[in-house]
Amino acid sequence: MKVKIISLFLLLSMCSTSSVEDRYIEVRDNDFLNLRTIKDNEKVLIDSELVVVNYWASWCLECIEEHELLITLSEIEGLKDKIILVSFQDSEDNALSFLNKYGYGEITYVMDQNSKFSINSGVFGVPETHIIKNNKIVKKYIGPLNFKDFQEIIDLYS
Repeated sequence: MKVKIISLFLLLSMCSTSSVEDRYIEVRDNDFLNLRTIKDNEKVLIDSELVVVNYWASWCLECIEEHELLITLSEIEGLKDKIILVSFQDSEDNALSFLNKYGYGEITYVMDQNSKFSINSGVFGVPETHIIKNNKIVKKYIGPLNFKDFQEIIDLYS
């Protein structure tokens, strides 16, 4: 019985939607070097001190729901070229099919081979969005973004 209670407590604490503002996670520059764009297979260059990284998959229903919101976010002045969507544990063909169906926007789409970048960033599952400032994750949104999160992200960039 004690094992079940402890297991339940650990599970619930892992599923909380708290931010990581009190415990920054360092994102090493070489983590970004392994990311390649989906369409062109080019290295991703991060030259912004503040970026939004969203982890998604073509098989994720919640990712479909939030995709239009992310496209809208990418079209806001100051956020163009600062949003990166990382395909998480998915095939490139499935990712391309998803993007052809739901749109691209002003977003950089990348593959994370072997999920190394995602694991190093502490991703729990998809969808998940991280705000990275000066190579540190300063905010995490676990689950699909909502309009409150959307406004909070805009406020960070204004």
